[in-house]
Amino acid sequence: MKRALCRKASALLAALLLAGCAATPANPVQTEETAEATPAPAAEEAEKTAAAPTLRELTTVADGRCYLQSRIDDTAQIYLTTLDLTDGQQRVLCAKPGCTHSDESCWGRMLGNGVAQPKTVEVYTDGVRLYWILLTEYSHFSIGGVEPESAIFVTDLTGASCPPAQMLAGTPNYGGDFLQDNSYMDSRWFTDGETLWALVNSNPVEETGRQTMTTTLFHFVPAPAGSEVPYTARVVWQQGGDHGIDCMGLLDGQILLRLPVSGAGVGDFELRLLSADGTLGEPLLTYRDSDFREAVLLDGLWYTVPKDSTDLQCTDLRAGQTRTLCTLPLTQTPLDIQAGPAYEGRLVVDVSYNLEKERYVIDTATGSVTTLPATWTKDGVSPRAPLIRQVAGDRCLMMVGDQDRMLTTMGQDGGTYSFNSPVPIWAVTDFGAYLDGDQDWTVCTVLDPDGNM
Repeated sequence: MKRALCRKASALLAALLLAGCAATPANPVQTEETAEATPAPAAEEAEKTAAAPTLRELTTVADGRCYLQSRIDDTAQIYLTTLDLTDGQQRVLCAKPGCTHSDESCWGRMLGNGVAQPKTVEVYTDGVRLYWILLTEYSHFSIGGVEPESAIFVTDLTGASCPPAQMLAGTPNYGGDFLQDNSYMDSRWFTDGETLWALVNSNPVEETGRQTMTTTLFHFVPAPAGSEVPYTARVVWQQGGDHGIDCMGLLDGQILLRLPVSGAGVGDFELRLLSADGTLGEPLLTYRDSDFREAVLLDGLWYTVPKDSTDLQCTDLRAGQTRTLCTLPLTQTPLDIQAGPAYEGRLVVDVSYNLEKERYVIDTATGSVTTLPATWTKDGVSPRAPLIRQVAGDRCLMMVGDQDRMLTTMGQDGGTYSFNSPVPIWAVTDFGAYLDGDQDWTVCTVLDPDGNM
């Protein structure tokens, strides 16, 4: 990792370094199975001069554009693209003059695909910058000789200013190599507008051979003078055990965690807030996983459908108050109930049966229920509602149908085979209008001939 960086990226990193110098170090590591807080050393307590930062989650949407890693032709190469949520046009995110987007020299070509090599690059945005996060892919750890690797690079919204492979191999990187235990599973990324936090789930193996589950909150803070990277990943909170910890989203700028109740049976959980400084709050709610058909945090409210009930309930976790919004008009015993997204006081609820799915819109103020029409027919048998993939502001990206397309592949015997395969049809629309029953969406113009995004 000794290649020189592009001047533009270096300037961005320097700006971030200056912005992050005011970041306050956080609490020490917490490693016990129990969730009890560990007091911070007196020196660190003295450094805390303000409340913990308010976090917001990094996403894949900014300025009406959705950032997608996608094929753009009939090869297996993956490129970073944008999809305009207004006109539905997909474009390669590449600022290289005259680029044909056909080989490794393209500034939008990612590090190959997951099948080709044991690495992955995730790209997120805070609306101002793009964060390119390089991680060794967990599913490839069994391959001999694969070493854990992680790094973060920052660009503006125009994209990379050199090939990503070169950019991510350069030094200094934003966070350097921070995943060391070769056990990465998944992560969620947050920012306070200056520095980054990452909530990482991993499953390291102990010396005895027993595999455990660990959740770690990293904060990327200014590195000491003379370091090879401008920022280092400091562990501000960590908890391990036999069961995993889920991130349910953000509540008032803090991370809402679902943790197993210490000492209780399997399936007993509690909701707690984890602040950016590593402080874990008291339980907001304790429940059994089997208590609900659905439980999800949306717009700061906890929506549930109790087991053996058709009532949709809403809990204000801050006040600890629960109210019944409505009774869902179920026509038979559901296989699955999913709530979300929520939009301007309206909540989408999908109910799946054996052969069909119904979609309702719930007015969260009045509890009124509206059934949305389902016009997409699968296999010519049962209507289906569009698949909502992304909602950003008042715009929505969704899969509105599919169509058969003849695909050709090569078999193990070297022969060529053709077959029909369904290709998704993507569209963009005004989400509020859709919730009113309008289906006048705009079908997307995608780059991949097979429709894969």
